[in-house]
Amino acid sequence: MPISKTLITAAVGATASAAVLALAAPASAAPASAAPTPAVPAAVVDAGQPATETDENPPVLRSAAGSTAIGAFTYSAGGLTIKVPAGCFLTHAVSGKGLKINSQRAGVDCVGPMAIAAKFCNTRIEFHYADTNNKTYRIDKGPLNGSCKTGTVPMLSKGAKTVKAGKTCAQLWINGQRKAVQCHYITK
Repeated sequence: MPISKTLITAAVGATASAAVLALAAPASAAPASAAPTPAVPAAVVDAGQPATETDENPPVLRSAAGSTAIGAFTYSAGGLTIKVPAGCFLTHAVSGKGLKINSQRAGVDCVGPMAIAAKFCNTRIEFHYADTNNKTYRIDKGPLNGSCKTGTVPMLSKGAKTVKAGKTCAQLWINGQRKAVQCHYITK
């Protein structure tokens, strides 16, 4: 029975990466009288290559989502010193197929008591695109959020675009300084 494959590669932060291979049999692959196919684990680590497109193996939607922790830090805004404790995360999600991104979004959320303790002022989320040589060729900047928010940074969403093979990264900027990066690899 032919099996279609989707390779999703996500790099979380600058130090860790994971490859996830999801397997699913096409609906037309087995006759109706065939015995049920045993469940395949949803996430299997694999170093293989994604399947090529054929009539039996059409292109499939690829998506990835990941979060990276934002460490504790201190900054000044409006003459005040603001301390942001650990417990907040930059989350970034991408959907599309091949080199076409259908949608992309990123935002910041905090958990537990940090949802009340963390204050974010003068924030911006940006999407950075780099080729396979790690050379940035495009930056989509979100709006500068001049007001202060407690426990969150407004989400940035972008629509369809075609990109080069490489990676797309969400970057969180606070008061003009980059505080977190979360990336996903884009393959053909």
